[in-house]
Amino acid sequence: MQNLQYQTEPCLKKKDMINMKRIRIYLILAIVLLPSISLFISDGWAAETEIISFLPRTNGEHSIHLINTQGEPLQKLTVGPESMGNFSWSPDGLSIVYSSNRNGSPDIYVMDVRTNTHHRLTFLEDSRDISPAWSPNGKWIAFISERNGEMDIYRMDANGGNVMRLTNRGGCKRPAWSPDSQSIAFSGKRKDAEIGSFIYVMSAEGRGLRRLTDTFTRVCTWAPNGKEIAFVPPGDAVGGTALFSIDVDGKNMRQLTRLYKGLVTISDAIWSPSGKCVAYVLVQLPEIRPGIWIPAEGIFANSVISVVNTADIGSDKPLETTRKLVGSDIQWVPDSFLSVSPSAEKQMTLWGKLKQPESTTK
Repeated sequence: MQNLQYQTEPCLKKKDMINMKRIRIYLILAIVLLPSISLFISDGWAAETEIISFLPRTNGEHSIHLINTQGEPLQKLTVGPESMGNFSWSPDGLSIVYSSNRNGSPDIYVMDVRTNTHHRLTFLEDSRDISPAWSPNGKWIAFISERNGEMDIYRMDANGGNVMRLTNRGGCKRPAWSPDSQSIAFSGKRKDAEIGSFIYVMSAEGRGLRRLTDTFTRVCTWAPNGKEIAFVPPGDAVGGTALFSIDVDGKNMRQLTRLYKGLVTISDAIWSPSGKCVAYVLVQLPEIRPGIWIPAEGIFANSVISVVNTADIGSDKPLETTRKLVGSDIQWVPDSFLSVSPSAEKQMTLWGKLKQPESTTK
């Protein structure tokens, strides 16, 4: 017993020393990291993990850019040498579905984010297939196609199979899925009206179609709580340009952003996954003169991605995040993308900032 006691005492002292070293390391890490972490959380804004992805509208730029809610650039995802249109993330953050006219007319493609490999999903010639939207459950992709002569909404499996036509009215624009993947909202014209678009809601099978708004509207995004849809009403109805929301039963319309006057428009908007903020693209339109053609790059040259904190709704305090040249498409990056094990090309630092060195397209 005496010999056993003599042997255990040094072991206890050694264990205590190891624990004390660990405590000192933890304290040093806390002192170093706490200020860095606090930089990303202020005034109730979404944390660093809520990241916006967007397409720049510049010649020769074929990358998806990532920024945080403060407008700080984080990463570029190389897409390829061909043009790219509207895009949507898969819920698992591993793939991006997008439209591209690389083969003459717009088709739907899927990109593997990890390997930058691309797979074509639609193959009809002389038909535009655009505006894909991945369902939150990951099963389907809704998109717009004119394969039957009118721009209608279709749905296909995530692998491109089982294509189903959901609308038969023409003039449909970008579909927006409900959080439970049971319904789709979209902007489309009335069959008895030649001009103007209204917000409609239907089931994921195209049944139960109902009109949500009574005035011309465009741009719609579903709130993550499943109860509201954001949209942009006509300027003459509200005295300017602003983003509004309405309950899915067509009641309780409220203003989400400040009211912008003059030659401006909101070209895109989307609710953040947490519901804490809404991002939108504000475009300063050039003065249109008869006989003068302005390319898309000129129209979007003065576009700005802005973010409004839902806690500040009604207080007229949007946060302008970036003045980079952007297109008409923004998407929130899935949290699952940030949790994917980083590769050699995509590395994540301790507090969540993403970095990616220059690389060649595969």
